[in-house]
Amino acid sequence: MLAISGRLRFPPAAHDEMVGVLREIAETTRRDDGCVEYWWAADLVDRGVFHFFECWESEDTFAAHRNAPYELEFNDRYLPRIVGAEASQYEVTSVQSLTG
Repeated sequence: MLAISGRLRFPPAAHDEMVGVLREIAETTRRDDGCVEYWWAADLVDRGVFHFFECWESEDTFAAHRNAPYELEFNDRYLPRIVGAEASQYEVTSVQSLTG
């Protein structure tokens, strides 16, 4: 399993627009084959910053997501507006519930 986490920084004035855009991309992505988990969260202190987490069954399912038409459109339209980004990729070898 593959997990990716990070954050994107947009200009603060784009915050409200990006909430809607990221909500839509999350709803679409969650229907992708191999998507285990996918979410965005607005930073509670830093307006315009959005944290993300995604988990995929395999490198192949993540690659298919990255090449999906809706993802390519998002990249073309919104990535040029990013003013900062951080992301890390993790290989997950086991999962254990902490809540029972």
